[in-house]
Amino acid sequence: MKTCSFLLTLLLGTSAYALEGLNPLEAKLNEKNQTLLALKNDVAAKEQILKSSYATFYPTLDAVAGWGEDRLVDPGDRHKGYFGYLDGRLNIFRGFGDSAISRQKELALDVAKIEHEKKQRELRQQLIDVTSEVIFLHRLQEILVSEANVTKEHRKMAAKKVSSGLTSSVDNLEFDLREEELSIQKRQIAQLHDEAHQKILQLFGEDISEEILDSVQYGSFASLSSIPTYNPEKNLDLQKAQLNLQLAEQEKKEGRAGYLPSVDFVYSFGRLTPTEESSMDFNESRYAVKLTIPLFSGFDTRHKQQAAKSFVQARKAESLQSSNDSRSAYNTLSRKISELSDLYKINERKLETSKKYFEMTVNEYKRGIKNSPDLVTATERWFSSQKRKYEILKELEIAQIKIQNLN
Repeated sequence: MKTCSFLLTLLLGTSAYALEGLNPLEAKLNEKNQTLLALKNDVAAKEQILKSSYATFYPTLDAVAGWGEDRLVDPGDRHKGYFGYLDGRLNIFRGFGDSAISRQKELALDVAKIEHEKKQRELRQQLIDVTSEVIFLHRLQEILVSEANVTKEHRKMAAKKVSSGLTSSVDNLEFDLREEELSIQKRQIAQLHDEAHQKILQLFGEDISEEILDSVQYGSFASLSSIPTYNPEKNLDLQKAQLNLQLAEQEKKEGRAGYLPSVDFVYSFGRLTPTEESSMDFNESRYAVKLTIPLFSGFDTRHKQQAAKSFVQARKAESLQSSNDSRSAYNTLSRKISELSDLYKINERKLETSKKYFEMTVNEYKRGIKNSPDLVTATERWFSSQKRKYEILKELEIAQIKIQNLN
């Protein structure tokens, strides 16, 4: 069945990538987010609409009662009074319109499921964005604490040299400026941290504790630097565009049914002839095979067919554009991951070199070979490389979830 194969494709296309330790937060997000709940209910509603569309393939049975008069050619055969009977009807053929409608409802259900999955992936990406940001800010806070401690030690060294007359008070001012700069960075990080928690509140409807967020970590560099193969068949935007194209084609088929005859089998049993008798015998019956040929509908069928053709062309263009957009996004993201991976390796080498340079500069400052600006510069380079490492990992996490969502 086409729907089953579609669902299998959808499940296979679901991304398996995530930050380490993210699963509990993701499960909580799926439970708490109201937009996802609304889309889930929309899917349930369309499932019932699909089932209701199958009703046209089953016979119907109605109880009919009322008052009327049959005016026949012979006045003596006229009948007037009450009637009551059971009326059954079976649809034999309606120009394939019923099957086209059922197929439309099936496709609409598939589109609703894709919308639900797209929103789930979109929220998951937002969760990874904000969680990666929080991890990054936490690492920056830790690095700034270390940098502040190192700066305090250097300030003590400078104070001893100034008091000994080995250098001027400029050294003290140099480290005063550095401490002020670190203070500014701490305030900026605190502000960004608060903004991140506001985004978390928006996603969950409640805040998440720092303990839970600290349990989530970046993935390994090997996993972050890998580039998945692009599979357009699993792309949700392309799947949705193709389903909308099929939906437009089914609407066109439904409109074409308006030109074709319909055949119904009808059967009635009870009191078919109106009568004013107080007691009626329900012993009459009638059955017939009815052929209905449409002759004129005020050009309604023709206009609907023209509209359906235009819709099909529009959906074809959307499908092609979706394919182009997805391919372009994949190429951009794959190049970005490759570039970030190279930057990470370069920064790792820089981190090692800057640490050696920092240690040598500290020793030379103690011996009076280097001055305070040299020491501050060496310190900044070392800690800047540490910060850049986590910034690259954060960017890799975000690029990975984006490229994974294309499959």
